[in-house]
Amino acid sequence: SVADFDLNYFWHWSKFTDYVQCVLTFTGVTGYITYLWLDSSLFVETLGFLAVFTEAMLGVPQLYRNYQNRSTEGMSVKMVLMWTSGDTFKTIYFIFNQAPFQFSICGLLQVFVDIAILLQVYLYSYYPQKPVSHTAHPASTKAL
Repeated sequence: SVADFDLNYFWHWSKFTDYVQCVLTFTGVTGYITYLWLDSSLFVETLGFLAVFTEAMLGVPQLYRNYQNRSTEGMSVKMVLMWTSGDTFKTIYFIFNQAPFQFSICGLLQVFVDIAILLQVYLYSYYPQKPVSHTAHPASTKAL
């Protein structure tokens, strides 16, 4: 549908097959471009950096959503602690094994985002910014 091409509705696919088609097209086009430019070290290094940078930014949407809601309600703190420990160990591994600079930098960025989310958990739990309004869904209330 036309809404599939509107960036405001980019991830609101009207049909699952449209999503699959988009992913397959993206994979095919980027795979072909990578094949054509595989001999260019600048292209390969840029692609590698974009990959580790994208991974480093995975927590940012959660960080932003928490900030918007002034709450971390419903978020698994254990999951964030596991992220943080994994990202910390991975970054230490990169540094000690003298991995390329971009790995260490992006690893540190990832750890800082994880710590920022954990700080949000603390701040929003102990110093609530505003009351979170939850409207009860009629189907979710129990009949007595």
